[in-house]
Amino acid sequence: MFSSDYRAAQSAEAAGNVDVAAERYALAGDHEGAVRMHLARAARAGSRLAEIGALRDAIRWAGEDPQLKRQAAAALGRALYAAAKAEGIATERDRTRVREAAELLVTGDDHLTAGEALEAIGDHLAAANAFSAGGLVERMEIALAKDDEANDRTRTEADAHANYETSMRVGRRDEARAELVRAVGSAKVAGEYRRLLDQLDTALLTAGKVEVKRRGKPLIVVCAAPKLVLGRDPLCDLTLRAGGVSRQHAEIERTTEAFQLRDLDSRNGTSVSGLPLAGRVPLAGSGQFGLGDECRIDFELANGALILRCHGGLDRGIALLAGDEGQKLDLTPVGLPVDLVFQGGRPLLGRGTAKQILFNAEPLGDVRVQLIRGDRLIVDGDEIDIG
Repeated sequence: MFSSDYRAAQSAEAAGNVDVAAERYALAGDHEGAVRMHLARAARAGSRLAEIGALRDAIRWAGEDPQLKRQAAAALGRALYAAAKAEGIATERDRTRVREAAELLVTGDDHLTAGEALEAIGDHLAAANAFSAGGLVERMEIALAKDDEANDRTRTEADAHANYETSMRVGRRDEARAELVRAVGSAKVAGEYRRLLDQLDTALLTAGKVEVKRRGKPLIVVCAAPKLVLGRDPLCDLTLRAGGVSRQHAEIERTTEAFQLRDLDSRNGTSVSGLPLAGRVPLAGSGQFGLGDECRIDFELANGALILRCHGGLDRGIALLAGDEGQKLDLTPVGLPVDLVFQGGRPLLGRGTAKQILFNAEPLGDVRVQLIRGDRLIVDGDEIDIG
């Protein structure tokens, strides 16, 4: 005969009281009835959380009964996956929930939804296994192709990042940038590579000018540009602080014949060898010109390059070395036994006659390195920052 709990369960089920019916079926040891009522509870649940709670109860009461377990597992897997999609799959915790859902769906013989869930978190190999278990051959092959593609992208990302680090270390900065672009294109999450790319773009020197800042010694500016502007403006090629110097005071233009100096309508004028400058004058041999009353600049030509040295005042000792794109510029006359070549506006450092150079703490061999802002050098004991 049926127990009182079983009869009470049937009465509660007939009355639509699924909570009581689930409890009574459980007390009566009727697992099938308990699972059925918990599934009914899930269907009537007012929230996703309550639905999942009811389905977990159904799983518990299904025990090891294959049919009951499949039914409850499929329902719980679908509910967990639906919840994950509704809330967004962004963190590893979210992906763990999706994996749990997929495992339940496989147990419940819903291999299609299990595979789709695993594809949603990028686990294409596991998705292929789920599709295969369900006999979904076409979907399995698509998932395997995606897994191959993902593995290729992962290898490309790792290779690009390693090449970027190597290129940065040995001073091939344009190559390093190209590798970062490749990493951005390959990475599933490219935020860090984009940050590195922005950082490198900010540091690259491409305008044919580099500032060599020696610790405890005057600044050296090296340029390869058709025109050089001198003045107080920080954007000038040679920035001067002396009184009476205008923001853009004078300009030196490289022509096929010579370096030509002209005043840029400055307030206090430009003079050459003590005489006011009118129009343009070629800078030949060596000499001196003045910007206003307080700024005196010595100049000389050596090996086709122009050397300027600030004479006296706040800017005393600052030097500028100017030449052409592609020309090997020897910095020995301005106090450094190295040389620079500009290619595409980028400064490439050579060891010149220096005995020892440390480039960002690593010994520099007989190669040229592309300088960027923030590089640190030690040249025969001289500590240098690149700006």
